[in-house]
Formats: sequence, structure tokens, C-alpha cells
Amino acid sequence: MKTLSKFINENITEANDYKRTRQYNKLSPVMKKAVDMVFRSADKSADIIGDFEKNVNMAAKKYNVKVNDLMNYFDKETLTILRR
Repeated sequence: MKTLSKFINENITEANDYKRTRQYNKLSPVMKKAVDMVFRSADKSADIIGDFEKNVNMAAKKYNVKVNDLMNYFDKETLTILRR
């Protein structure tokens, strides 16, 4: 039988699962912060797909990174997941 603390720990590790990927670990610290912001915004958003570009643009502006670089990260990450 699982206790409540085990369920809480599982949710925490699943939410941060993207931080264990090669693509994420290759990023600069500023890019990691921008990616984290996009994921946090996606968790709060009701329409994840519809708000994705808006969230990417906000993160790019806040952390002064290129929108294209962020989009390339998400493209590479998606391709890596689909290859599994």
C-alpha cells in the first residue's frame, strides 16, 4: 500500500522529469531558467497548446534569450521523446 508521502514524491519527480534529459543538461543556465518558466507556466495554464507560444515569448523576453533558441530546444526534446 502506498502512503501519501510516496504519492507526493512521485508527482514531484514526474513534474521535473524533463530536467534529466540530455538536451536540458546541454543548455546554459539562463536557457534552463527560461525552459523552467515555460514548464511552470504550462502547469498553470488551462490551454497548454494554445498558450505555448505566448509562454515561450514571455520566457525569452524575461531571460533575454532568443525565441528561436527556445523553440529549437522544444523541437529537439520532442524528437528525442518520439524516438523512444
